[in-house]
Amino acid sequence: MEKVMVMTDSVACIPRNLAEEYRITVVPAANIIFDGSNYIDGVTLSATEAYELIKKNPDKFTTSALNPGYFLEEYHKLSQKSEGILHITLSAALSANYKTAGLAGEMLQKESPKTVLRILDSKTVASAQGLIVLATARASSQGKSLDEVIAVAEMAMKKTRGLMMLDTLRYVYRTGRMSKLASKIASLFNIKPINRMTEEGTIDFVDKVRNREAGYQKLVDLIKAEAGSESLHFMLTHAAAPEMAERFSQLLRQNFDCRRILVSEYSPVMGYGAGPGAIFVGFHPELEL
Repeated sequence: MEKVMVMTDSVACIPRNLAEEYRITVVPAANIIFDGSNYIDGVTLSATEAYELIKKNPDKFTTSALNPGYFLEEYHKLSQKSEGILHITLSAALSANYKTAGLAGEMLQKESPKTVLRILDSKTVASAQGLIVLATARASSQGKSLDEVIAVAEMAMKKTRGLMMLDTLRYVYRTGRMSKLASKIASLFNIKPINRMTEEGTIDFVDKVRNREAGYQKLVDLIKAEAGSESLHFMLTHAAAPEMAERFSQLLRQNFDCRRILVSEYSPVMGYGAGPGAIFVGFHPELEL
């Protein structure tokens, strides 16, 4: 039996091979509904397929929260394999996922009081969340105790940053930050906003550019200003834009001592508001595990 098993949601964008290697349980962040049909993110609908639906008709693409029973079932499964469970969720400021996990945890304590469960709000999303989860899972694979694994997760949270560039404002109305008409008009000007994750787990606007190359350079400049080191681990997620991810990866290698660059697809549960072409980069220096 394992000492600790790590669980997270699909918004962390963990590549399947790494989830298997570190025995990370990845649950859907939400259900996806398109034109009356229901899908499970990452299970019955891939990210690539989801972005095709978004392009087809964004107004018919919606999400709905998972119920606590889904998490409860996963907790019971993990309790058969591990002495402790650490569930790392996407930012509670952006989703009800953390609250739902808490409700499931209360149910678990009534049904299985000996199971040790801890739920941690990552206060971020996408590849920044993914880097935190991977660092935590590596600590778990080394046989560390639950308290030690949580300490690693908290250290990773302090040192991990996340930046994002949208390729268009066409889909921003889905977030409620802009009207549909305004987002359509703004998209005509080819404005590409750059945002960052805050320490509170919210998304802040940083700057805007008018072409991709300028956006890539702005992201590089921001990373240099925020990272405090040129030797960095990166995780890059893209919304149906592998060519953009490849181009930005090249620039990262040219500007930093890249310890590792992971690339994966940005979860459509978040990406339906960012839109196809968005890229998100998470980064942190080497962590002493």
